[in-house]
Amino acid sequence: MAEGSKEINLEIVTKDSEKIIKPEGLLLIDNEAKWVCLSEGYYNTSIYVCDENTGEILGRADANQDWSRAEITFLKHNQTAKVGVFNFFSEIILRNRIIFYQGIVIHAAAISWEGLGIIFTAPSETGKSTQAELWTKYKGARILNDDRPALRLDNDKTYVHGTPWSGKKELFLNESAPLTAIILLEQASQNSISRMPVTKVVPYIMPRCFLPYYNQAIMEKCLNNLGQMLAKTPVYLLKCRPDFQAVELVHECLTHNAFQDTSIEIPPLTRVR
Repeated sequence: MAEGSKEINLEIVTKDSEKIIKPEGLLLIDNEAKWVCLSEGYYNTSIYVCDENTGEILGRADANQDWSRAEITFLKHNQTAKVGVFNFFSEIILRNRIIFYQGIVIHAAAISWEGLGIIFTAPSETGKSTQAELWTKYKGARILNDDRPALRLDNDKTYVHGTPWSGKKELFLNESAPLTAIILLEQASQNSISRMPVTKVVPYIMPRCFLPYYNQAIMEKCLNNLGQMLAKTPVYLLKCRPDFQAVELVHECLTHNAFQDTSIEIPPLTRVR
């Protein structure tokens, strides 16, 4: 529910069942979790996970078209898996629902420093968490989320939000900050930083975002959200070591550019095929 509003933005209903029925429909994704486009009924998308040894369905989540309502079914005789199943499905539901509120979830480490939001993003094991922790050590920053923060447009500004899903370290805050910079990381023997033109940013950013590949219409909405965010946020490539100098390079860029108008016009993003 939005703050100060009685409108319910997302409703999740949970229930137990002796046996979870396999959903009928078109199989969209066949990975650890299987995604199905339902052939009939109120819900449009169903996701389920199975026991890798027995093949028994441990949990199933069904969501309507705009992900405003979802139902999660747990296997009654396997309550030990209930928390893990709920966390897994609730994250997926939030990631998709926020798209309809001009948002997107990104694989990154997000910090709040002096009221400004900064995110560090790169492939896994590149040093996102390390850079965030260096900022807490040297600049007194606070970690909003160590792994999967949410970005959302609000009154033409982008804000970065902490979410409850943050990887192994479980570092997150129920807070937000206006997004001031996106830092793309690359490990290097020497520290350097450069502002990236938006035309070169997209191939770096899109693989880091949780995109709705299962549905073209929702994908277009998601990419529109991302395009508006990138048009208003400076993006830097930081080639770095895990040290104080890397922090200082970013700090210098922020102190020179944080309050400048960085809005530019970019063409709509298109789906990578």
